[in-house]
Amino acid sequence: MKPLSHRAAAAYCLVLGLVTVLDVVPWSVVEAQVPSADKVEPKKTVEPKKTVDQKETVDQKEKTGFGRFVSFKDGTLTLESNAGVLLVWNKFPESKNTVKFDTEANEYKPVNGTVAALNQVTPGTYVTVGDKYAYVRIGARKDRVAGKFVSFKDGRLLMLGTNLPESFTKRYGNTLPYGRFRDDVPVQESVDGGEYKVIGTANKVLSDVKEGTVLTVHGEGDDNITLVQIGVQKK
Repeated sequence: MKPLSHRAAAAYCLVLGLVTVLDVVPWSVVEAQVPSADKVEPKKTVEPKKTVDQKETVDQKEKTGFGRFVSFKDGTLTLESNAGVLLVWNKFPESKNTVKFDTEANEYKPVNGTVAALNQVTPGTYVTVGDKYAYVRIGARKDRVAGKFVSFKDGRLLMLGTNLPESFTKRYGNTLPYGRFRDDVPVQESVDGGEYKVIGTANKVLSDVKEGTVLTVHGEGDDNITLVQIGVQKK
């Protein structure tokens, strides 16, 4: 995610039902009632997570694309987009402009040999491929954007940024619309300034957030959200 340049454990609720029988002698035996068939709720079916082989695959040819690194084998590069689609480039060539993000220096640095560099990338690393292989970027700068919640509809977050540079707000304003989140983006919450705790995933939790709630959206790469935090933890 780079909203400045481009346009965060599912919440399980365990309910313990305690049935209290009033005005009944402790030794009384209460006959259990079996619910009728028409009142029995059907069991929910949980769809199994798709494997790599089951996911949709798109041949990118020489078009631009970005996503999480899946593999580089026999000259074929495979990335997984934010939507869960596998992007494939066959017979991947050397590029004159291949760079790798250096976390210590906080900048991209040139590397010698595109193919050699891709052979060393670990799964999950963010990779960007330019149109017609004009550039290859391995890794990405991590960003953090603070703001206030506006809405979450159709899987898309809208919030008002509060830590945006003046140069950005003068041109674009402080309204930040995000693309669809992956199903595995975690959400952490701090209650009354306490420690952040995971409460679920973005697509299942954010629709219940109240307007004006403080959010911090973490990202790495183009529109690639990695974490959403609700509230502010006291240091």
